[in-house]
Amino acid sequence: MSALTESLIENSKSAIIGSVELHNKPLFRFRYEVCTILAINGWELILKAFIAQNHKDVKLIRKDGTTKSFEECVSFVSGQLGKEFRATEENLNKLYEFRCHIIHFYKDQIGVIIYSLLHKSIILYNDFLQKHFNVDLGEETNLMLLPIGFKPFATPVDFLAKDSELNKSSNAVQQFIISIINSKSQLNKEGIEDSILTGYSMAVINENRVNNADIIAGITKKDEESKLTITNVIGTMKVTNDNSAKKVRVEEESLFKSIFILPYLQVTKQAREMFSDFKQDPKFNRLMKKVKSNPSLHRKRYLDVINKTGMGKDYYNPEIFEEFKKHYKLREE
Repeated sequence: MSALTESLIENSKSAIIGSVELHNKPLFRFRYEVCTILAINGWELILKAFIAQNHKDVKLIRKDGTTKSFEECVSFVSGQLGKEFRATEENLNKLYEFRCHIIHFYKDQIGVIIYSLLHKSIILYNDFLQKHFNVDLGEETNLMLLPIGFKPFATPVDFLAKDSELNKSSNAVQQFIISIINSKSQLNKEGIEDSILTGYSMAVINENRVNNADIIAGITKKDEESKLTITNVIGTMKVTNDNSAKKVRVEEESLFKSIFILPYLQVTKQAREMFSDFKQDPKFNRLMKKVKSNPSLHRKRYLDVINKTGMGKDYYNPEIFEEFKKHYKLREE
């Protein structure tokens, strides 16, 4: 990794962390205006780091001293990554639209909408950082988004509901909301179910036909027997993403009591004790990236388990050490 790429990553992380920290200050004027600017800056830098690392033939700095704009970076990375980046692209475009037209929104109360865009953008950022640079801000900072305040938590549904604030908003805000809806519609046409907002999805239909709900709940006729069940988590013997595998209902909480019980620091501690040649180096980082893609070895426990939002914390199956044995030497007894 070049010095330029490393510098871009570190500055990007600082901007994103700054956005989160400022958002969580109880008394802060122009909260979403400033936080959005920082988030956009953080994204622009990490996208430039991606380009610098993977497309060295692309000139980030022009002859006149200017650099690729945010919009150019988003478009270029989307062109390279395709479908997997489309929801992120739409999320960033909406945030950037707000950032460029803030003056039109000052008299309207649309904090809940910007919060939902911004919150989702931070989660997408950490996912992007993990996937392309093997860096997890959740583990580095232990920083969580904490939507705690002196009013009940609101969702985009509250804002968009009949007789809500939307009906009292200016034409600029209504057009902005319409553009968000259009973005989601376009993603659906492209076969992309990822959301660009942090929110809630509910499907009240036969659970065998649910394919885009945040929660799949089985409800019995008797209240005392009603339980939340997760139908797409584990198979008979191990966790898998295989849609053809037999489905077994397991309570979310039990997963972290019986299967995914090791936090990251415990994994590295035990690895040092078990293997004579273990080091936390690029080899280890590549191995952990592989582990995180295996649903039988890794699972993220979210701050908000219902909506799967918040930075979350990674937990690992003890079977991870069987994978490690393929790459490291066991200490002699």
